[in-house]
Amino acid sequence: MFEITPYPSFSWSLSRHKTLTSCARKYGYEYYFSHNGWLSYNVEPYHQHVYRLKKLQSMPILFGQIVHHLIEQSINDYLQTREIPTVAELVNRARGQLNAAFIDSTRHVDLWRHKPNKFHMMQEIYYEGKLNPELVQDYKERMTAVFDNFLNSATFQQITAQKGSLRIGEPEQFRSMKIEGVQVFVVMDFHYYDEIADKWIIIDWKTGGESDDDRQQLALYAYYIQQKYRVSLDQIDVYNEYLLTGKRKKYAFTAFDMDNILHTFQRSVLEMKKYQADIFSNEPVDFEEFEQTTEKWHCKGCNFKELCVQN
Repeated sequence: MFEITPYPSFSWSLSRHKTLTSCARKYGYEYYFSHNGWLSYNVEPYHQHVYRLKKLQSMPILFGQIVHHLIEQSINDYLQTREIPTVAELVNRARGQLNAAFIDSTRHVDLWRHKPNKFHMMQEIYYEGKLNPELVQDYKERMTAVFDNFLNSATFQQITAQKGSLRIGEPEQFRSMKIEGVQVFVVMDFHYYDEIADKWIIIDWKTGGESDDDRQQLALYAYYIQQKYRVSLDQIDVYNEYLLTGKRKKYAFTAFDMDNILHTFQRSVLEMKKYQADIFSNEPVDFEEFEQTTEKWHCKGCNFKELCVQN
């Protein structure tokens, strides 16, 4: 049963770590001041407002979510029916979902205000009142390339070629493990066990370009698989599938990488604890102690920018 608590429970994830690294004020909004904002009663309007802003989705985020969802659906459908969708089918479904988000953002604003977790609001429309036509055209053109590259990816080709020799990992989105007593969430796209190769394969689909963060993210996934299935690192193969370009990148991780991830986790948790007034209830420190970033370029794409006084 879902329990309403005055403060959120403390946990760690790589996205939480990145948020705090970019801006402590944003971290406060995202993980503390939006808490209980989804409730329609017995909650301050301020928390509801912060929660609404938390649920804004920029075009790149929304596009990525839709593509990931359709890929997951396509793989699950194939495993059950052995049917492979066409690029045109996937593009049409993605366009339908983007159009639905656009309609929510322009025609169902009141519904979104009351139930921001049930309706979409695009960040660009919320702040600028419209979508840039060049942005729309850019993502229309990306769709065909992204789904074509997915269907032709080495990962999907392997799934369709090896009937019966692949054991797909558990489907739940929000996997978690305990590290030093802290709940750690791992949002992994896809993983499976290849019985022929005797390997665990981790796949991370990317709808954007390469990033310096990619390696760290995948190292955490490898650590999770290592701990969950009690396997050695040489039994784990890790790949980024860059869907925009069709490039596939393989990573080899060592014990040194695992130590680095644990070190990042430990330092990050210490930093996060500075923002706890009470470590048992996870009550936050005062709002003013969540300092704004001095690197103002972070603010441009921030969901919470209307709450911050820009200098």
